[in-house]
Amino acid sequence: MAALNDPIPQEWNQYVTQSPIGLEVIQDVAYDTLLFTSASTTELIFFQNTLATKTRDVTNMTQPGLLPNPESFLIMCPRFYVKWDPTKFTAATFAATVVPDLQLLTNTGIVTMQFGTKKYGPYPLWMFSAGGGLAVTMSMNATAPIFTDYAQVGGPLFSFMPYMMISPLQSFNVTLNWPAGTVTLGAGNPNLQFVLEGQRARAIQ
Repeated sequence: MAALNDPIPQEWNQYVTQSPIGLEVIQDVAYDTLLFTSASTTELIFFQNTLATKTRDVTNMTQPGLLPNPESFLIMCPRFYVKWDPTKFTAATFAATVVPDLQLLTNTGIVTMQFGTKKYGPYPLWMFSAGGGLAVTMSMNATAPIFTDYAQVGGPLFSFMPYMMISPLQSFNVTLNWPAGTVTLGAGNPNLQFVLEGQRARAIQ
């Protein structure tokens, strides 16, 4: 593999990402975002959006439920992130309900994954942390509360062991469902984002 990148120092050979078969391996993520509608949503199926109809802050998928050939993906750590938007609600309502809302979503939510015809799970949603995002939990309280609470799922990232692989042109999805019934949220309808973190094998750039 070193010959593909020469000349480089010999001690850097272990960091070469390109392979003789015309692929390189990079650290990457696959992500998708869906709207949760309070008192209505009972299931969300991720990774069906594409950049043809959505912006890059919503998804980075180029085909619905598929990786383009010759790409493959090694999933190491899945992440779950709630894209709270306090500007859409009164400050007092948002501050009072965002923490219990997240508890309701995660306490009753279930995650299942499907790669080809093979299913994995069910997993409790609370096991999947965000691993990032705003870390504030309480800020200054003014006469008219501006922002007093914020929450994401905390704790260590859920790691697959062994890692899971998505092959080129293999269908896949991640499904969140709430089998106990609809969940009513006080802070409105948040966008939920599911992220697959790992390594992507792609054609050499």
